Amino acid sequence: MVGHSGSGSSAEGAHSVLHTRLIPPVLGPLLDRPRLFRTLDSGVTRRLTLVVGPPGAGKSALLASWAGSLPLGEPAWLTLDADDNHVPRLLTHLAAALTRATASRGGEALRFGDGVSVPALLDEVSGHPHPLVLVVDGFHELRPGPARSALLQFARYAPGGLSVVLASRREPDLPLHKLRAGGELTEIRGADLAFTHAETAELFRAHGAGADDDQIAAVVRCSGGWALAVRYASVNPVRGNDPHSCLEGWSQAIRHCSDFLLSELLDPMPTDDQDVLLRTSLLGGFSASLLRALTGRADLNRVLRRLSTEHDLLVRDDEWTYRLPNPLMRGVLSRELAERYGWPEVSRLLNKAARWYEDMGATSAARRYAAAAQAHAAGPAPGGGILLPPGLGRVGGGASPRVPAGDATRSPARSPARSPVRSPAGSPRPSPAPLPPGEEAATGSGPYAAADSLTRSELDVLRLLPQGLTLDEIAARRHVSLNTVKTQVQAIYRKLQVGRRRDAVRVAAERGLISPRG
Repeated sequence: MVGHSGSGSSAEGAHSVLHTRLIPPVLGPLLDRPRLFRTLDSGVTRRLTLVVGPPGAGKSALLASWAGSLPLGEPAWLTLDADDNHVPRLLTHLAAALTRATASRGGEALRFGDGVSVPALLDEVSGHPHPLVLVVDGFHELRPGPARSALLQFARYAPGGLSVVLASRREPDLPLHKLRAGGELTEIRGADLAFTHAETAELFRAHGAGADDDQIAAVVRCSGGWALAVRYASVNPVRGNDPHSCLEGWSQAIRHCSDFLLSELLDPMPTDDQDVLLRTSLLGGFSASLLRALTGRADLNRVLRRLSTEHDLLVRDDEWTYRLPNPLMRGVLSRELAERYGWPEVSRLLNKAARWYEDMGATSAARRYAAAAQAHAAGPAPGGGILLPPGLGRVGGGASPRVPAGDATRSPARSPARSPVRSPAGSPRPSPAPLPPGEEAATGSGPYAAADSLTRSELDVLRLLPQGLTLDEIAARRHVSLNTVKTQVQAIYRKLQVGRRRDAVRVAAERGLISPRG
């Protein structure tokens, strides 16, 4: 078989096997999640299934529940830890997992010699007469090096009768594009792992916590469906036996989840990535241009791609617009931002965002950010110093939100079907904010009449102008040349009788040609 050298070095000596790592962990009541089970079931017919999501997303719990429902029988299971960065230890446990799974079926079990290697594992598995499923949980525990290379080699060259399921907080360094193109890859991401209303209700019932539909909806909305927070809400009532912690004590959930999130997610990141992620907690949807205004960094596109793909933390509403979708995670990160850098820095960042929106012609968004900056200039507002994400402020009768909503100036003409990620908890996105007094949509002649002559292509470009994209980025998105975009922008300015982008956006919004979500 090709490519079985290098990282497939032989084990050196005997290594004791920790058998508890060869069985699915017990993480509370096992919960049936049929929509995800169907995806996993379809994945066993392919070479590789990835379950990727941030800490606390429920990867292990999902796979443990699914493992008990497999018609093929119990899968081989291996939970990784930091000690598995030693190649012989890793391969010994991998061989033990495969041996245990085949022995449990009553047939002939796989047998491996003392000097187990990746080629030996693959050769033995390829001769097994029955299909096998191997679940490897905690792939992120493996650092770059020989052990990770050995496991990736095993997954990449797995024989046809073996399907590998990898669960990780980060994407593995495999040629995923080739696996996707060849139909050999199944993926479950953080947005898929988010609990739905029905799944949250089922989890509450499993824990014996009664809650009505409104309370369940509030839990899902507040948590963004984040498994850690949903489970916390179902087992930790705030007042007596009343199990709606999200409704009347959501700051307690933030405190409970904060240490876990900071130690498991933020601390292992490079300092520069931490800095960028913390600043996204003040924003809703944002482009690299807006975040660049807040950070002054020139490498943001690379950092944002890493946060969205490798860590699966940010979702992309389109090619250029990102957002941190989890409301509770944003609450934790915004509090950490204030604790690290102080409230004057929070106010300064909000003022920068206000100026960016003002330059883009999104007047109402600029005013909201300016108001938020003023509110936090002297320190936290009442409520524990937590910058509540949009939509959380009035849950349970609390104060109104202090972080502006509607940060991304996305075009309303874009079909929701083009967005690969659901809005958290399925809740509707905020509608465009009304224009302030004195900014009602204008009618009449002059530039407004001239605007009627805009071509369809010019209107498409016009709708991208509030997003802060460069002309190069607009050209890339529309798959046209830079010169074509320049010509179209000049035509827009001429027909709207303006001389710069900010004025074009303002006039277009007044005319009703765009809704910059300002």
